[in-house]
Amino acid sequence: MLTIAKQNIRTVRQEDIEEISLLEQASFNDPYPSYFLSELARDNPETFLVLTLNNEIVGYGVVDHWEDHNHLISIAVRPDSRKKGLGEALLMELEKRLSKERPLRLEVRQSNLAAIHLYSKRGFKKTGLAEGYYGDGENAITMEKRFVKEALVES
Repeated sequence: MLTIAKQNIRTVRQEDIEEISLLEQASFNDPYPSYFLSELARDNPETFLVLTLNNEIVGYGVVDHWEDHNHLISIAVRPDSRKKGLGEALLMELEKRLSKERPLRLEVRQSNLAAIHLYSKRGFKKTGLAEGYYGDGENAITMEKRFVKEALVES
């Protein structure tokens, strides 16, 4: 019998933070601490999303609103659920929720080719290099996506 996983993307709840923190630790060498994730959840209730499969959190993404742009703070998918389009689904849902007036910026490890490919596929352009950005000394590639305003069509 084939069982189909039920995928859902929803806004974060405070009770999700512990599970997100475990996902963060499984995904990154320098994970954000749970108190920081909790602050991001409080400050960005519409742009901190979790992706669940069968009611289990397997991914999350969060965009913070900075003075002159929106900033993708983090996006992660559990290692056993990667390469299935879940990260892209999260990124697309986050983009839908953002003001198209402001660019979306991010930093990504220079060695994270899968993420760089995803961001490039979604229209992000490389804007620079932040040398020694990460705690272990690895460089970050800075990227930005500008949204095209849809023109009004006159009939």
